[in-house]
Order: sequence, then structure tokens, then C-alpha cells
Amino acid sequence: MKHLIGIVVCIALLSACNSVTVETPTLVPELNTLTATVLPPTAKSSETQIPPSPTIADLPPTKTATSLPPTKTSVPACVTLIYGEYAQFEIISSSGQRVLVDVYDPEILSSPVAESDVLLTTHTHWDHLNEGFQAGFPGLQLFVQSGMLEAPGAIIQGIASAHNRGDALKPEGGTNYIYLIEMGGLRITHFGDIGQDTITEEQLAVLGQVDIAISQLNNPYSDMNAENQKGINLMNQLQPRLIIPTHLNLDTAKLAVAQWSGFFTNKHRVQICEANLSSERTQILFLGEAAETMPRYLELRNYD
Repeated sequence: MKHLIGIVVCIALLSACNSVTVETPTLVPELNTLTATVLPPTAKSSETQIPPSPTIADLPPTKTATSLPPTKTSVPACVTLIYGEYAQFEIISSSGQRVLVDVYDPEILSSPVAESDVLLTTHTHWDHLNEGFQAGFPGLQLFVQSGMLEAPGAIIQGIASAHNRGDALKPEGGTNYIYLIEMGGLRITHFGDIGQDTITEEQLAVLGQVDIAISQLNNPYSDMNAENQKGINLMNQLQPRLIIPTHLNLDTAKLAVAQWSGFFTNKHRVQICEANLSSERTQILFLGEAAETMPRYLELRNYD
């Protein structure tokens, strides 16, 4: 069993929540904690009102998983994740390459955007998109589309998916997209608000073995809840080494930690290294607002 660590000190991510003690690292400073506690109603898609990404026409055709070579690095395989609530994430490699996903509040980003940054938008609901920020973004982006994008230190594949059962999987302008990010020696997937009942064989072929999966576990707007266990089933199908949940509630969190080793940190910024991810079973790490509430009701190991 390998374990999760921070860049300063390793911790032990465990094979069972109540069976082993944990070494706790010192994490980098906490960002301002957001207060979003309830997912507001999802807005109607505004994709027709948003100028198309300037990079769409320049993107090469979508390639298969075999075209994604492993990221080579001479430094330890680590990434820093900064969580801005809902599905907003900053993913930063050891070399400093930054990928932003589903930015709805640019005011809470860790630093101003630069041309070297990459922006990914899974769909156009308000809690995943800031229209002005997206339209004026200075770097490369994949905006609600499949395809491949390469930046120094990162290879990104956009994969068409569905926000709800039965939605068409479209190369552009669909209802949801999965982004596979190869960065810092790790394969990271952001699933946006996937609402499919299962991951298709074609999607699985592109995703391959995933190290870190960022995905929702409960969302009424995707017909995903504790009764149908759709979010849990999708992650069991994928079998990533680590899950970081976005939209969820207590009932689905209970189901998650019943089968995956659960950890939490109330910090929004955490470093994760490949050498300490489990090779034997899936684990789950709660960040941000969820990490401030779930430990009151669940037996979770403190990642701090």
C-alpha cells in the first residue's frame, strides 16, 4: 500500500478508514474558504451567448488514448490542487504549468491569469463558467469541446460526455465534457457534471488508468443521488487511485466512505504525489466546504 503525501511531509492514505493511523504532512497555506453550501438551481445553457474560444479552429483532431504518451519528468510526480468550490480547480505542476477548470469565480484564483495558463470548461452552467473571464482569457483553452491541447508540461484530451441520461455526445457544444490532463507524471480527470448511467467503452479506452478523478457524486440536476448511486457506480467503473468529490451530500458521502478509505482537509490547497497514491484500492479526499462538514458525521482521517 502506497500513501498520499504533501511535498513537505508524506502522509499515509489508508486501505481502510478505521484500521490504520495516518502520518500527516504540513500543507501549503489555506486559501480563503468559500461559503457555498447548497448548489443553486442550474442555469440554462448560455453557450449560444458566449463567443467561441479563439483556439477552437486551431485544435488538431481528437486522438485516441494511444496518442497520449506518458508525461516524462525528472522531478517527483506531484501536482498541487487548489479547490474553489463547486467544480472550480487549479491544477499546477511542479514546473509551474497551471490548468484551470470550470472557473466560475476568477476573484479567488491563486494568482492573475497568464498566457501560459490553460482554461478548460466542461459545460456552460453558471457554477462552471464566468462568461467574461472565459471570453477574455489570454491562454489556450478547450471550451465545451473534445479535442487535444498541448502546453509545456501538460497534455489535455477533451472527451464528449453527457450531463444527463440520453444527452447526445457531441464533439463541440454538448452538455458536458470530461478532461483528461496528463501533468506532473499523473493522469488527472475532471468529469464536470457527468450524468451518464455508465462510462462508455469508448470513453474508458481514452481515460485508461486514472490517478486522480475529480467528479460529482450527488447532483439533482444530473439525476444523481444516493438512491441510484450513479456517481458511486461511475467511479467504481473507472477505479481511479484517488477521488476528489465536487457536488455531493451526506448520504452519498456515507456510501463513498463505506467502500473507499476517506480523508479530509479543510484547506483548499493540497499537493498530491504519485509515489504515495495507493496501488491497491481507491481512496477519497474531501476538500473545502465538504471537509468542514463531513467529518462531523463520518469517520475520516485528517489529511492535515
